[in-house]
Amino acid sequence: MRTAATLLQWAIDRYRREKQAPLLKRAGGMFGTLTLGSFTDLRVEYDDQDHARLAGIRPDQSSVSIGGMSDGTADQLYLALRLASVDEYLSRGHALPFVADDLLINSDDARAAAGFRVLAELRQKTQVLFLTHHQHLVDIARATLGKGINVISLAEEKVASAA
Repeated sequence: MRTAATLLQWAIDRYRREKQAPLLKRAGGMFGTLTLGSFTDLRVEYDDQDHARLAGIRPDQSSVSIGGMSDGTADQLYLALRLASVDEYLSRGHALPFVADDLLINSDDARAAAGFRVLAELRQKTQVLFLTHHQHLVDIARATLGKGINVISLAEEKVASAA
């Protein structure tokens, strides 16, 4: 029984590593960029009851659970996971535009700039539409990405009515 349990646990661990590794590796790299190096990777950790939890890995290899992260850092984690999932989908599916609606409002200016750099990587594979009503985010995007972006301001444009 002990041998069977050990083999089963080994098989479960191997399956987890093989299926989770590519997505977590990509998300971990993005998370490192988004947090300006405060975190370097992501890891799934298991408690005594084999419940999984996602943790951010610091440069000193210490782990921080999602509950131990600030709201802004947790937002950046979720963004990294979403972008890694989109990136993985684009490698095997049809490219659809990625619509980002005020993703970076909980980020300070430096981390918002990092977020725009990560979105710029994604635009190599698909169109990225970033919607915001925060002028400072538009300014950060322009400063970070330069002429590589198109900005359309609905407040400045005159929209023709159908009447």
